[in-house]
Amino acid sequence: MGAGTEFSSENARHVILRHEDKLYYVRRVSVNFCEGETTHRATFHARRALDYKCEDLDLEITRKLYNVLVEYARLDSFDQILILQIDGKDSKWCLISENWFKQCGSGNNPNKYII
Repeated sequence: MGAGTEFSSENARHVILRHEDKLYYVRRVSVNFCEGETTHRATFHARRALDYKCEDLDLEITRKLYNVLVEYARLDSFDQILILQIDGKDSKWCLISENWFKQCGSGNNPNKYII
């Protein structure tokens, strides 16, 4: 892998990012991978959930989060939603099934899910 590596997948299409108390729908992530480094520069090409305005977020991510992004792209699954929260150097993530999420939000279920 060289500098400027970008991973994408047609099926890994659901990435939701929370950063600085804003939600984004991520379309693509470009990572400036630096061999031997513990952090990398990443550009999240996204739309804000509030007004759908396109925005490129230049963030520093850890090698662990980089590996999560790579493995998510390799899953190649329409059903998986990757949810990321990045605050400074701290990041959290989880995977959720889109089908499960839709089932929980339908019908008379009063539960609300907030990311």
